[in-house]
Amino acid sequence: MNRTQAKTPRPRIRTRRVFETIFWYIVLCVIAVVTVFPFVWVITTSLKGPQDSVAAIPLQLLPQHPTFANYVRVWNQLPVGNFFINSIVVAVATVVLNLLFTSLAAYPFAKMNFRGRDAIFYLLLATFIVPPQLTYIPSFILAVNVFHYYDSIIALIFPSLATVFNIFLLRQAFKAVPNDLIDAGRIDGASELRIWWSILMPLVKPSLATVAIITFVNQWNDFFWPSLMLHTRERMTLQVGLVALQGMFASDTRGVAAGVVMTVIPILILFVTLQRQFVRGLTGAVKG
Repeated sequence: MNRTQAKTPRPRIRTRRVFETIFWYIVLCVIAVVTVFPFVWVITTSLKGPQDSVAAIPLQLLPQHPTFANYVRVWNQLPVGNFFINSIVVAVATVVLNLLFTSLAAYPFAKMNFRGRDAIFYLLLATFIVPPQLTYIPSFILAVNVFHYYDSIIALIFPSLATVFNIFLLRQAFKAVPNDLIDAGRIDGASELRIWWSILMPLVKPSLATVAIITFVNQWNDFFWPSLMLHTRERMTLQVGLVALQGMFASDTRGVAAGVVMTVIPILILFVTLQRQFVRGLTGAVKG
């Protein structure tokens, strides 16, 4: 009798779990549709021809006369090629240098013992709560009067050589590495730089990929600082050039949509390529 009573709740539990799963799937599908719809609308708008309506009621989502003329027109009337090259140079250089400096800074905070280590780290972490907009005025004065890199690509790379969040993320990843590996390297006579490069860096590749994606996206999408630093059309990045595109094609929604798609596609390609490493890196950093 007791066995039958113990078995009876199981179908109810399974039924409840099925309904909960269906409910969460519906919620996630609604969130996905709301999130993806603006991007789908921009893509379809960029492919619409002159005969397709952009703001018709009811909404015409799919173009009846699809064309790539909007992309060709934007590419020919603006130096989009220069914008792309400048953005790629700035983003890639920032990612490489940021990975180098933040990993070098994270290693002693995670694996080396010295006086005031935790105090220095928490003071550094406290600067993360300062809004970056507050630093733009002194950074601008330093860029113009001290470093003299106004209206140059270096002005976009130099301020992003190290970021507090990336130091924190890599520190958590380094802390998850067993100390026995580091002690074994020291016994074999390896220097601290050799331990950092040959032992720790290969073990935290997912976290490095996460840092690379975050840095690339932030640098690629950055607008305010490049708009302060760059005034020559040939040296502008894609985000700053997009403003010029909006001014030139103010009444041409199709051209603006084509320019937006051009800026988003590289980020999507990067994220799809490194998606697994990105998720593993965040998970490993949180566990560490």
